[in-house]
Amino acid sequence: LQQSPHIYAAKIKKKIDSLLEVHSEKVFDLWIEQGRITCEPTYAFKQTISPLRFTSVYAKSLYSAEEEMNGLEKDVVAALTALNIKWWHRNISRTGFNINGYTNAYPDIIAMTASGKILLIEPKGDYLDGSNSRNKVKIGRIWQNKANIGGDKYRYFMVFRDKDLGIDGAFHFDRFIEIARGL
Repeated sequence: LQQSPHIYAAKIKKKIDSLLEVHSEKVFDLWIEQGRITCEPTYAFKQTISPLRFTSVYAKSLYSAEEEMNGLEKDVVAALTALNIKWWHRNISRTGFNINGYTNAYPDIIAMTASGKILLIEPKGDYLDGSNSRNKVKIGRIWQNKANIGGDKYRYFMVFRDKDLGIDGAFHFDRFIEIARGL
């Protein structure tokens, strides 16, 4: 301990963080069941955005330039623009819209269908199938259910290229596109 205090401090911090995460999830679940957590329409898109690294290649973008995307995000946007999408937006990392829960979820893509449905889409690499992704799917689906009280306008999707997690809200790319086609 005296020779390597930083190593022990990191281990202690990791343990505290894991206990805090478990506690936060339990309290969140309790508050959901008690009706203490609600979903209020408070987010508004900015008139303009100025992403540092951007793309303007894809049609139907909400803005003249969108934040740069990775390969799976590009594939999702390309597929969506070929469907019934009115507009799409690459949510700016860590500063745009987020779903607040015991963990925060920042969907990478927000889109509106021609029928007026709002899609929150979180493309994930197949290697990102751990507890963090599972927690975000859970938070996203709770948000979807709360946001849709009295209506049916919002959808949350986590999209993997080839992986099927077998949980509600997480989809293989082809299955997601099949679902989106009908929205």
